[in-house]
Amino acid sequence: MSRYRLAGQSAVRLPRPHAAATARSERHVSSDALLSGLRAIAPRLGLVFLIAGALQMTLRLTGH
Repeated sequence: MSRYRLAGQSAVRLPRPHAAATARSERHVSSDALLSGLRAIAPRLGLVFLIAGALQMTLRLTGH
């Protein structure tokens, strides 16, 4: 049972202010922000894949 509900009673939804409800729907992620984020993590992500691939090849060649 949720701590916000008492036994035998239905949950009561708290009304959100209209401004807060519309602000969430108006928030869009621009493609520029997405691309800059991907460019920021691309070198580290590439290094992780390179190390993982080298490890896989090493383990395969050694027979493990």
